[in-house]
Amino acid sequence: MASSSHLRPGEKGSIRARLDTQNRAGFVVKTVEVVSNDPGRPRVILTLKAAVKGPVSPQQIPVTR
Repeated sequence: MASSSHLRPGEKGSIRARLDTQNRAGFVVKTVEVVSNDPGRPRVILTLKAAVKGPVSPQQIPVTR
């Protein structure tokens, strides 16, 4: 979800994306497409990359006190 649906030229915003790594292990690559009315770049592809170490069993989760 973008931080704002309307940005003026030169303004900055942020985009929040979630990469679900549940039940995955190894190198994961996903893309997010950003569409705008910018005539110079109407479509931008963002690439999310992650190295997932594998499933974690409940015994491996550290307990904090």
